[in-house]
Amino acid sequence: MRAALLLGIAAMAAGCEQQHRSVTEAQRQSLPPHVAQWLIEGQRAHEHGRYDMALAYTDSVEAFAPDLADLHFLRGAVYTRLNRPDIAQAAYMAVLELDPRYPGARHNMGLNAFRRGKLRSAISFYREEESLVGGTATLYHELGRAYAKLGEPDSARTAYEAAIALDSTHATSYMWLGQLLEEAGDLAEALELSLQGLALMPDDLDYQYIVGTQYHRLEQPERALPFLVPVAQAWPWHQGAQTNLGQVYMRLGREEEAREYFARADKAQQQAQAISEAEDAINQDPDMLDNWIRLGDLLRQSGQYARAIEALKNAAARDMPAGVWLAIQNNLAYLHLQNGDTQQAEDLFEMVLLNDSTIAAAWVGLGVAYVNQDRPHEARRAWEFALGVEPGNATARGNLEQLDRHAASEE
Repeated sequence: MRAALLLGIAAMAAGCEQQHRSVTEAQRQSLPPHVAQWLIEGQRAHEHGRYDMALAYTDSVEAFAPDLADLHFLRGAVYTRLNRPDIAQAAYMAVLELDPRYPGARHNMGLNAFRRGKLRSAISFYREEESLVGGTATLYHELGRAYAKLGEPDSARTAYEAAIALDSTHATSYMWLGQLLEEAGDLAEALELSLQGLALMPDDLDYQYIVGTQYHRLEQPERALPFLVPVAQAWPWHQGAQTNLGQVYMRLGREEEAREYFARADKAQQQAQAISEAEDAINQDPDMLDNWIRLGDLLRQSGQYARAIEALKNAAARDMPAGVWLAIQNNLAYLHLQNGDTQQAEDLFEMVLLNDSTIAAAWVGLGVAYVNQDRPHEARRAWEFALGVEPGNATARGNLEQLDRHAASEE
């Protein structure tokens, strides 16, 4: 639960006093300012996917305050993102040994247990968190997921409804409750709940897919179509979206369009199989660098740029030669470009070039980032630098020629 750590850090920064302070709150008040700042920087690094840097900050904090529960909580959060649930769980246990009432630790332990398939343990952790800090919509939603996966639909429904009772805007609980009812065969009520969730988050493609699929199952292809089309177009890798849209087109008598999406579904299935195999390899050996790089490449090829970025961030947190690390950062920058995050791409390209100004591909990518921000003069300089270190770089030369043609057309 990131909010717990953020609130704690805010308290450190403000230096606020409380009449009845917990163990951790008392520790925060005695931290040297530079140590508190390290913890804040570690949290920021974690949020931006710089997991190696986040862990380095926790090591720095530990040298001065080894018994600070906050640093172990942050470490647990980082190792969860690094697909190291056993190490993460040990970090959260350290949190509770230092401060048995630390909010969020049991919740996160429940999430880790859920990911490892230890559903009863997950429920126990969630219930302990509930007894400590009270119920929240997020907590009851997670309880519902665990009960649903255990095959206890009544308990799952009770949990989802508790989440909605606490927060009527908790869209995710409407959607999961709707899917629970869909699995039970109550499609009409499932659709009603899903529409409520979609109304709260109308641009969410996951929710559009669920509603479109439920309309399709209710044999209402005309209503399913406007929900499934944007999902299938945005997610070419999503086999279910391609298949369902193909079936909808077939029901509407639009056979040529149906065949197109069935073919896309076949391709998506093949990609999903390869990605699943790569994920299995990571689960067997999460420290193997090549496994993360392969997963990132497969996700990139399928168009799942956000997931590919996360895979390469995991790769970057492993031990490797400096040159390999820079290559991964360069690939991350290109992925951010493809994902539409031009500023993040620019920052990464500049960081790569600060470490090694002879990487022509980074100069090329930096130029693209500049063009995307309507900064043609800076783009020109970047591509000229690329040609300076690699005179035969066809991409840089082609980009410069295109820039010249564009400038000439505006004269």
